[in-house]
Amino acid sequence: MQLAGFRRSADFLNVQLAWRDQASEARRRLRSALWPAAQASIAAGLAWLFAHDVLGHAQPFFAPIAAAIALSTSGVRRGRRILQMVAGVILGIGVGEASSAVLGTGAISVGIVVLVTMAAALLAGVGFFSEGMMFVNQSTASAILVVALHKHGTGPERLIDAVVGGAVAAVIGVGLFPAEPMKLLRNAERELLRSLAGALSHIAGLLRQRSVAQPDWTLAAAQDIHSQLAALAVARATARANVRIAPRRWHLREVVTLEESRISRLDLLSNAVLSLLRVTADALDEDESLPAGVSGGVGAMADVLTMLAQTPQPWPAALCSAVTARVDETLAGVGSQAGARAPVIASIVRATGRDVLNVLPHAAG
Repeated sequence: MQLAGFRRSADFLNVQLAWRDQASEARRRLRSALWPAAQASIAAGLAWLFAHDVLGHAQPFFAPIAAAIALSTSGVRRGRRILQMVAGVILGIGVGEASSAVLGTGAISVGIVVLVTMAAALLAGVGFFSEGMMFVNQSTASAILVVALHKHGTGPERLIDAVVGGAVAAVIGVGLFPAEPMKLLRNAERELLRSLAGALSHIAGLLRQRSVAQPDWTLAAAQDIHSQLAALAVARATARANVRIAPRRWHLREVVTLEESRISRLDLLSNAVLSLLRVTADALDEDESLPAGVSGGVGAMADVLTMLAQTPQPWPAALCSAVTARVDETLAGVGSQAGARAPVIASIVRATGRDVLNVLPHAAG
């Protein structure tokens, strides 16, 4: 009875902790998206105002829709989303007008129009238009509306609304409030470093306890690291685009170029950490005895990455010096090791240490 009650209490506590983590994550998402969402709401209102009161469209529903979709709740790749949306609307209107003239309206017509429009969008979607589903989805939605609301002037009016919404979104999201490229890069870098540090800290703890990793833990850790690498790639693309097209960010071109050169080395660091996780986890699974220098080296890499992840950028010189000294000490300590996997792990630890040093700001100079 007591044991059953204890288990129920433990389960209840785990549920509470899970809900607390989810609530914390939800608040974090809201905080990060609140300002972009506010921009989208302002753009939607202005797009409706211009299309309705200035151009005289009776129901300019797509103008605010276009503005809101183009800006959305994310500050990354807004310029691309705007171009994808407007180009998609143009393609969809063209296909919809041509199809409705031949096929008329009805369920069969709509089905054929969707197929034809998606095929045309896939064929026309070259370059960044092939990224994501914005171009295809907007083409298809536009074609369906032209067929479903078929009447004279539907296509051209919807096209004008799309241009109005896209133009307002461009003014607000690209002209007035472009994303801050350095903030984007540093936030993405910090999240990646946290992922790398967390994975190494976990494996270092397993080494100290001489216990194996839980099933699929290595896979989950690798997936998280790859996810953060993908987010970093998006941030880098957005930063490059911002300093090219946003007048308010032109003065940061050289700074962003230097920062990108440094951050690009995170790919090598991530690959080294992934290799370290895999080989070390295999050694633990097979109960291989690893020298203290190797185990300590894994823990040291976890420590320095944690220090970098937890310190706001730009990193102070004292931190860079401390990290350099810790890495140098670790590289000297792992040395050459005997055993089945110990030499491999020692080699990867050394590669990880060198990659950490290359990520520090002085390396980009």
